[in-house]
Amino acid sequence: MSVPRKVKAVVADLKKYRDDVTLYRLKPELPVKFRPGQFLHLALDNYDPSYNWPESRVFSMADAPNKEFIDILVSPKGNFTNRMISEISIGRQVWLKLPYGTFNFRGSAGKDVVLIAGGTGISPFISFLEDLAESTDEYRSISLFYGVRNSDLIIFEENFKRYVQEINSFQYKVYCEKINNKLSFSIEQGILPIKGLVDQTISFTNPVYYLSGPKSMIECFEKELKDKAIPEERIFYDKWE
Repeated sequence: MSVPRKVKAVVADLKKYRDDVTLYRLKPELPVKFRPGQFLHLALDNYDPSYNWPESRVFSMADAPNKEFIDILVSPKGNFTNRMISEISIGRQVWLKLPYGTFNFRGSAGKDVVLIAGGTGISPFISFLEDLAESTDEYRSISLFYGVRNSDLIIFEENFKRYVQEINSFQYKVYCEKINNKLSFSIEQGILPIKGLVDQTISFTNPVYYLSGPKSMIECFEKELKDKAIPEERIFYDKWE
């Protein structure tokens, strides 16, 4: 596993979506390595090695490893992330500390993989799928179920359609509470149907479940999976508030 490094980065690009959800593209001053599913610490204030690391927040990387840039998807939830939204513009310098985390997909090759994401919890799965599209790893199947509040927040629509073409046995379904624009793919209106998705996927061959999103969503899925006797070693999750 890569040893965490502290590096300066420049905001090379950003895209804002509904409710100030923002996709940042960061360019580290030095090459960094990480595995799909890992996260970084981002600090807005300057880091002085003679003092402690400044206030920061953690974000999952939302792109394939070993690239020139690192993408993160941010939804403003508190003082720090709201400060990011108001202060960060293209060209702004930030500090990164990475990589961290054990939420990765090693050991699941050859299995039926079920990815369940809510909101910006899609980030580690984008990293995994981008990496998989460029690798020779084989999975029995990969099924993504993704829930969002509003159809304006389906940020990776084009990625999903590309993965269908580039990744063997990949399928996805998006659930949306409020649909207010025309989409180029089918979508289910409503929230992620927890019991229905578990009932649909437990018939797979020893399925492995990866859960990423709001804590309440993960806890509900985790309870349903355990009620259906899915062993803990086949349930992985990335909880965030």
